[in-house]
This record gives sequence, structure tokens and C-alpha cells, in this order.
Amino acid sequence: MEALAPSRSVKIGSIDIAIDHNCQVQLPYYAPRDLGFWEAQYKEYRRRKTGEQDDEVVEEPVAPQTPVKAKPVSWAALLRPSPAAAAAAANKKANEIVSSQAAAADGRKFTTLEDVLENWQVEFSAPAVQPRGLVNSGNMCFMNVVLQALLYCEPFCSMLRHIKKSVVFSFNSNTPLLEALIRFVHEFRADRTPLEQLETGLESPFVPEDVYEALQKKNVFQTLRGQQEDAQEFMSYLVDGIHEEMVSVLQAHRARTVPATSTEDSAENGAGWLEVGPNNRAVNMCDVHSEAVRTPITQIFGGALQSTLTVPGVTSDGTPRRSNREPFQWLALDVSSDSVSTIGDALDELVAPETIEGYMTVQGQPATATKQMVLERVPPVLVLHLKRFVFCADEGVKKVHKFIEYPAELALAPAWLARSSGTARYRNARFRLTGVIYHHGSHASGGHYTCDIQRPGGEWLQFDDVDIESLESVDAVLKEKSDRTAYILFYTICR
Repeated sequence: MEALAPSRSVKIGSIDIAIDHNCQVQLPYYAPRDLGFWEAQYKEYRRRKTGEQDDEVVEEPVAPQTPVKAKPVSWAALLRPSPAAAAAAANKKANEIVSSQAAAADGRKFTTLEDVLENWQVEFSAPAVQPRGLVNSGNMCFMNVVLQALLYCEPFCSMLRHIKKSVVFSFNSNTPLLEALIRFVHEFRADRTPLEQLETGLESPFVPEDVYEALQKKNVFQTLRGQQEDAQEFMSYLVDGIHEEMVSVLQAHRARTVPATSTEDSAENGAGWLEVGPNNRAVNMCDVHSEAVRTPITQIFGGALQSTLTVPGVTSDGTPRRSNREPFQWLALDVSSDSVSTIGDALDELVAPETIEGYMTVQGQPATATKQMVLERVPPVLVLHLKRFVFCADEGVKKVHKFIEYPAELALAPAWLARSSGTARYRNARFRLTGVIYHHGSHASGGHYTCDIQRPGGEWLQFDDVDIESLESVDAVLKEKSDRTAYILFYTICR
């Protein structure tokens, strides 16, 4: 029952408390008799009225905010299990080098990037990671399939993890692509469990922002988002860009430690050399990329073609044959010919002798010269690019839609290899299919990209941006598809 209280006051100690008769109160009315209570109320009243600050006022504690995940300042910081230690490292300056005391506290032996690049050898020991989708933030499928393929390329992933564990120096240096790929690999959790047996489900898909930013720093694909690009072209930019970063590091290191080569030595090194070729005939060899620097990228993907020019009589240097060594990171195979229906046919086409029309000898006489390319060095990871897009005078660029058969295991035919002692080790080598990148659509300027990737242990997965499915067997990878065609094939040497 509510009623109006009569106007009255209550005196407690020296404080006279007035009761407003216009205030509705509950009867019976109760006024606390505790002097301390009213003194506290009076102080609060005076503080609010005059704006004075009372030292005795206790502020409510502010709930701590969730810290924003910062980029690591060093590769070693990725290894530290303690979140507090990682947060402390992230707050350091971007160019701060982790001290030797911190490295020792980690219990690991760290070295320089130069030492790792100089001494690294191809390894196939990368741990299996749990599959994770990549968000397509606007026609980015061409990038997603390449990143997934490289993640499951065991030597490449093993190289990144080895650098992460062995090297201590700051991020934001002169190797942005290499660092971006290290951070990308760090986003995946080591897990060999088959996809269909995962009880807790997959981690949420994410956007590889670090790779985007690194490519923008390199002035690559400035219109990266929202514009369709070619997957093979992107892979070329990415892998070659990492190689160039490594070359820059090694050259700077050698410039500080190795005396400059004299002009005479340089001229002598570029003069070429003679080798014994077929039928015991002399062949003048020349390396057209003698300045190439050996890096982990060239150890994983780098091969070499031997291109031989044969002219009736003698060539300009007095020998009947002259060969150039031409390095490659992947083989581009022409599949447009009607005679090409398998990978073997495409490789036969690659090494077939080519007649050079209009060739003139040093005497000024026309001659029928032939040029032939064969494999001189084969990398541990052989990447085959099927040239699906060809230019026609009347139609412009069009896509070759026909199915090209590719095997689960590739053996190198003797006709594909150079006739030299260096290729003997490849004659019995076999390469297993570990990845396929597909192109969907009819035009070079559009379409969609997906990929089938083999995890360590033999499980095949299909990646379509954020969607991941398990395939029953490699047979599902090898068969012809109505909605897509194989564009890039990854073959890894059998150990």
C-alpha cells in the first residue's frame, strides 16, 4: 500500500535529514540510523554538486579487453607456447632482433637465414596438417588453390618449417613473401587424422591476408581482389618471388664474405665447355643462366632442359652441335595438337626435333638446322603446366577443353632424357601424382579454380575455397570431369 508521507525530518547526529512530502514512499517508512551510512551519502552528494574529487571514492574495476592478435616480430616467436611471451614479443619494435638469451631460453639452436639457405637439403619430413578452407574474398580462387597445393607439397612445407624453427630475425625485412608463407603455414595445426574421422570438425576458414599484403609490397597484382587472374601466372610470381628474395639474401652475404671474382675468371666461366655427345661427337655446352644462384626453391622445383642446335657441317664455333642449358621451375606442355591425348604424348611433343626454317651458315649458305630439347636435370617436384589457352588469329585466345590423360605414377622415358652421365639417376626414377589444379569454364579471362591434393598418408582431398571434401581414391582424381579440366599437375619423386 502506497501513501504520501507527511513532511518531517530526521536528525541523526549533527545531520538533519529532510523527508520530501512529495516523494512517494512505502509505509511504514524506514530511515537507517547508522551515522556512517548518512555521512557517506552526504559526501557523495557534495562531490556531485561541487564536482570535487573524493580520494576515498573507490572506482569500479574495468574489465580487461581481449587483446588484438598482433603479427609476430620474429619467426622464433611463432614457436613460443606461452601466450604471455608471444604478446610481449609482439609489442616489441618490428625491427628488433631476438636476443641470444631468448634463443637459449627456447632450448633451440638458432642460426642465420644465410646459413640455412646455403646448407639446406631437400626433405620430405613435413608433418601432415589438418585441412582448412580459404575464404574467397573476391575472385581469389586462383590464389587459394596454389596456396593449398604448396602447403601440401612436402619439400616446400618442410623448407618453410625448417626456416621457422632455425632462424631468428625480425619480420618486415627484405623477404616479405617468404615471411608471409611462413605465417600462412603457421595457421594450420599438425594433425594426421583423416577428414572423415575428425570428431571436433575443421577449424574456421580464413583469409590469407599476409600473402595479399606481401604481394602488394612486391607490386604484384595491384588489382588483386575482384579481378580474376591465372593460377599458373600467380604461382610463377609467388615461387619466383621467394627465389629472388633468397638470391638477394645470399648475394648480400657473399658480397660481405667472398672476394669479388676477377673479370678474367668471369669471362672464362662464361665461355662454355665441351661434352661428349651421341656417337662420341663433341658438343659445345653453354649455360644460358650461368649467373643463377642455388636456393631451396631451385632444389625443390628447379630442373634444366638441354637445348641442342644441329647444323649440317659445322656451326660458327667449329663444332657440329651446340647445346644450351635452360633452367625451368615447371614444364609448359603444349596440348593443342590432335596427336596429344596423354601426358606422355605431350612430353614426346616437347622433345621432338624442330626444324628451323631459313637458317644460314657462317658462309652465308642456307641450311636445314634442327633444334631439340631434352631433360638434363629433373627436380624432386616436377610441375607440369598444361597450356590450355592458345591464341588463334580468328578467335583470339581460346581454351583447349579436351581431356588429357595423366597417370597416378609417372616414369620418365629414355627418349625424354639427355644422353649424358648426369641423367643416369633419372632413368629408373618414378614420380607419384600429389596434386591437380583444375580450371572451370570456357574462357581464359574468367571461370573458377579448384584442386585435388594428396595428404601425407595417401588421403585425397578436394578443395573449393572454404569447402573441403574427401575423395574415395586416386581414381576420382584421374577420371575425366565434365565441369573442369586439369591445368597444373604436381608430381613428387618416389623415395
